[in-house]
Amino acid sequence: MTKLILRSFLVISMLASATVAMATTSITGATTIGSASNSFTPSAKVGISISASSTSYAAAACHLSGTFEYGTVGGAGTTQDVSKIYSKAIPSQTSYTVGTPTSQTSSTALTGTGWQ
Repeated sequence: MTKLILRSFLVISMLASATVAMATTSITGATTIGSASNSFTPSAKVGISISASSTSYAAAACHLSGTFEYGTVGGAGTTQDVSKIYSKAIPSQTSYTVGTPTSQTSSTALTGTGWQ
């Protein structure tokens, strides 16, 4: 389910990122992408972290009860395979009420190590 949510969000975010120089955000609830009519809400207890520029993006998502987080990249200058959904062990979630994936800080590569 997290993979499906992540893929859906990435399509929307690429459309929205065309007008953004560089945006880094964490999404854990309802958010507007672009115009007010483009609303997105991840599934319950799912969090998404994304960094996007006008030409590329890196995003990760996880569920609070999961054991893995999933991430992907796309666009120009990316250093990882854009056709893959990567996974790695989920960061500690003991103090959260919604999944909190690794914070993405680059739009051309997934942040941190261990992505497979």
